[in-house]
Order: sequence, then structure tokens, then C-alpha cells
Amino acid sequence: MSDVLSKIPIKITIVDKGEAKGILNRLTAPLTVGVISNMLPINSRTSPAMGFISIIIGIERGTEKPVNAVNAGTIAYWPRGDAIGIYPKDFKPYSPVNKIGEITEGLELFTGLRSGSRIIIEKISST
Repeated sequence: MSDVLSKIPIKITIVDKGEAKGILNRLTAPLTVGVISNMLPINSRTSPAMGFISIIIGIERGTEKPVNAVNAGTIAYWPRGDAIGIYPKDFKPYSPVNKIGEITEGLELFTGLRSGSRIIIEKISST
């Protein structure tokens, strides 16, 4: 699968704070990324947890190529919490996660976010 097909460029807007850019990567969890990319745009609220930002999305998927540790900038689906997690620093999640992408610009926006911050995740054109 070429990069054009496997990587979906996204923009993450934290209302009243700024925008970050990233990608969803079909190669890391193809079924999970397929479901999430079809849901976009996602307009939700953040729930900062210990070490990561959680966005509950309601897809109820299981593990797919699960990992037990993530690097700063990772975007993952957390099956146990039925949520997307954005990790501003290296982290060992409480339970396995499906790595679904990464933040490529603006990772600093996710540090110190308050609970309930409005967040919008949407596809952007790759050009």
C-alpha cells in the first residue's frame, strides 16, 4: 500500500487554543483506522487522563496489533476506554492500545489541556 493510500492527513483543532496536524496510518491498525477515518470529522470534548488526552468516540473495537508502550506524539485507540488517546510524552498505557497515527505538528498543544476542551479532528487534503 502506498503512502498516499495508507496515510490520511488530519487536522486537530483545539478550540480557543490552536491547531495541530497529524496522520492516521492504515498500516498500523487497518480496521480501526478505517472505522475512525469514516467517522471524520469528530467533534468532541477532551478528557485529560494521567499522561494522555482521551477522546471518547463510541466505536467499541477490540485490539488490533496492540502495543504496550507509545512514544510522544502517538495517536492510539484505547479499546478499554473506547477512546482515541493522544500522547504528548512517552507513556505506558494501562492496557494495550492500537497505534493509529501520530501528531506531526503542534504536539505542545496537548500539554496541560483541561477536561472538557472542545476538539475537532478532520481530514485534510494531502496537497
